[in-house]
Amino acid sequence: MIRENKQLLLIDLCARLPYGVKVRISSEGNGHLHQNTTTLDIDNLHLYMLDGGYYIHGNIYRIPCFQLLPYLRPMSSMTEEEKRAFDKFICIDEDAWHGKENGCLNQAKIMSGGIDWLLSHHFDFRGLIEKGLALEAPEGMYKTE
Repeated sequence: MIRENKQLLLIDLCARLPYGVKVRISSEGNGHLHQNTTTLDIDNLHLYMLDGGYYIHGNIYRIPCFQLLPYLRPMSSMTEEEKRAFDKFICIDEDAWHGKENGCLNQAKIMSGGIDWLLSHHFDFRGLIEKGLALEAPEGMYKTE
């Protein structure tokens, strides 16, 4: 994986940790392909992405070749109800439009709220699926609220 893609994937995965993102972890060993689907948390992100290994009974095992791909929902899978919920984040603060400091702060809050909403609903707004850095989540993998 090229450095820019690894960085993009790491940035995206770190932002998704509070929302229970599911990932497929594949590794090769002894001539066999092993695959595991799990919910990613900070501990296994650190082990797989940064240390390149995993723990079993207190021992760390290095995985020389592995692939970690999140399951994400394409933007096209957004329901009408979800579109209406997301629509409240699509606005521009008038003071921000005119460059006023309080408006810029409010606009940042609006924008971060929208990003948090997309992350919490597991949408692929960075185009990771088409870049081969994520898998399309099967329908029902993430129950919508």
